[in-house]
Amino acid sequence: MRKFLLFLIVIMTALIFSGCDNGNTDGNSAPDVPQFPNPADGATSVGNVTELSWSCDDQDGDALTYTVYLGRTEALEVVASGISETYFTLDTLDYSQRYYWKVRANDGKETTSGAQWRFNTVEENMPPTIPDNPVPADSIIDLEIDQLFRWYSYDINGDNVTFDFCLSEDENPEVFAANLTQMQYQVHNLDYHTIYYWKVIAKSAGMTTEGPTWSFETRYYNYPPEIPHTPYPHSGSTDVSTNSRLSWNCSDIEDDDLVYDIYLGTDTNPPLMELGYGSMTYYPESLEPLTTYYWRIDAWDGNNYSHGPIWEITTGDPNNPPNAPYMPWPADGSVGESIFAMLRWTCNDPDGDDLMYKVYFGITPNLDESNVIALGITDENWELGTLNYSTTYYWKITAHDGEMTATSDTWSFTTEAFNP
Repeated sequence: MRKFLLFLIVIMTALIFSGCDNGNTDGNSAPDVPQFPNPADGATSVGNVTELSWSCDDQDGDALTYTVYLGRTEALEVVASGISETYFTLDTLDYSQRYYWKVRANDGKETTSGAQWRFNTVEENMPPTIPDNPVPADSIIDLEIDQLFRWYSYDINGDNVTFDFCLSEDENPEVFAANLTQMQYQVHNLDYHTIYYWKVIAKSAGMTTEGPTWSFETRYYNYPPEIPHTPYPHSGSTDVSTNSRLSWNCSDIEDDDLVYDIYLGTDTNPPLMELGYGSMTYYPESLEPLTTYYWRIDAWDGNNYSHGPIWEITTGDPNNPPNAPYMPWPADGSVGESIFAMLRWTCNDPDGDDLMYKVYFGITPNLDESNVIALGITDENWELGTLNYSTTYYWKITAHDGEMTATSDTWSFTTEAFNP
């Protein structure tokens, strides 16, 4: 029994190895099928001087050589053999001709033939290709006034190509330079802040191809100011005082001095009120109460305007100024006042507005801003501290209701004499 089992094992082993024998006793695999042809199968307008190329691999990593077949019919002839590159250049094919080709790969032991491909060559005397790849790019802005223009075009037949370069401010640009032999042209001193149009006409063997029209815009000679913004009162504000100031913000990238044209009125397209105004704060003459006004600001830097948007405000009830402060203490013209004096006054506003006061105090009757000793106070008194003996002092009060002011008369008093 043991001998019989051993016999079966030997027989089965022999059958297994016999079944694995595929005729390749040395274990070599044939090359892969050549593929990815260039020109692609069925390609048209192939140049009459062209390079054939393909892709091919070998699973064993063997070095491959190739045989290239070509013909005008499906009966092909060898045009190259034993080459190791995956490309081969064909010289001077006929125009308007269909060609068939294939590649056979060999790894030194076995050969694999690729499919049969075909292509059609270009017609004779084809015009140049349409000029493209423009530099500067189409519709670009902020371009320098000295510019090198470039483009790309070629002749599929290999003929020499010349170019007419067209450039103008018209949308149908005229020839600026003719019969150029290079695909570039330098232009100097274009106008600032101008839209130009350009195109290229390619010419070869008596045939022409006109390219598309491109455009660009040159940069400003001087950049304009920013657009005026941040209005006060804010656009859409209501109950605006009839004595309100108008203000805005604006700057210039080159720090140019700016002036402003101020438009203000009840029309949605307001009239010009001030030309070349030098401040960003404007006090219009008293506005009418309960009225909608439209206003805008145009900024000018000496070279360029920036036009602001239209803003809208609506006024409220009219505002009346405060009454002038009165009833001074010490009384006007009084003498013998204590050197520890306190100033007092009385003031009111016809609209009931809260008031703030500015106090002027000095030893001369012509009081100015250098004599201000208190500002923005809400009490109707101010303690002076210790004064000099036998001295005449002058003072006055300005009342402010947030929009309007009223100023008192200038009052005086004289302090007591020194009494040791």
